[in-house]
Amino acid sequence: MIIIHDMNNSEPQPRLLQGPLTHALSVMPVVVVTGARQAGKTTLVRELARDPARLYLTLDDLDVLEQAERAPGDLVGRSDRVTIDEVQRAPQLLHSVKLAVDKKRTRGRFLLTGSANLLLMRRIAESLAGRATYLTLWPLTRRERLGMGSAGIWSDLLGARPQDWLDLVQAQRVKREDWREAALRGGYPTPAIELDTPEDRSTWFMGYTRVIIFRLRNQTHSSVRPRLFEILSECETALNAGAVVVVKETRYRVRRLPIQ
Repeated sequence: MIIIHDMNNSEPQPRLLQGPLTHALSVMPVVVVTGARQAGKTTLVRELARDPARLYLTLDDLDVLEQAERAPGDLVGRSDRVTIDEVQRAPQLLHSVKLAVDKKRTRGRFLLTGSANLLLMRRIAESLAGRATYLTLWPLTRRERLGMGSAGIWSDLLGARPQDWLDLVQAQRVKREDWREAALRGGYPTPAIELDTPEDRSTWFMGYTRVIIFRLRNQTHSSVRPRLFEILSECETALNAGAVVVVKETRYRVRRLPIQ
């Protein structure tokens, strides 16, 4: 199934998560796809919404969001199979999803997407316990970016005899690429596929990181804000200097890596 189109040459870009997602929908009444913003969640689930039996709704649509807040039961009852995008915008909707599933437990009935912090919302975790499975859509692997819909050959290597590893590696038909260029291109679909130059990608990443930093500043609990603000300030300073930023989670330190 085509999941991402390359805007430059219209080549299909299948996603690694497509198989697990299709399987999960055949097993569970609710499937929740989480992941970073701009990783491709909406594109992924809208492909499934092409099925005429599945209704696609997004809470980015203000009319849909209003109905989710005013009459959530009516919203989830609009079709036997519903995809609801950006569900974190109306967490109260999950109670209506729970009631609908308890009344009629149908496999693949609800496909929901939300931001990476969706599972941290207690209301959502409690509402869907035992009713949902959770999948994470990561940014593109290099092989996904190349249109192969995979993530390397580790599974093949682990399933082969050690004496066959060299032949397996040499049989790969993947073009070589400088790892530094690949790292700077990243795995978010827009800069990885649609943007051609390092300058264009740098502009995209600058805007993306500023939005994420702004959201963190406004959503983080007050008890940890002072230290977080210090980290974010260091990140912002490094980004303004044109450096690559790596946050070491275990020690909450920021390292600046030279691009050259």
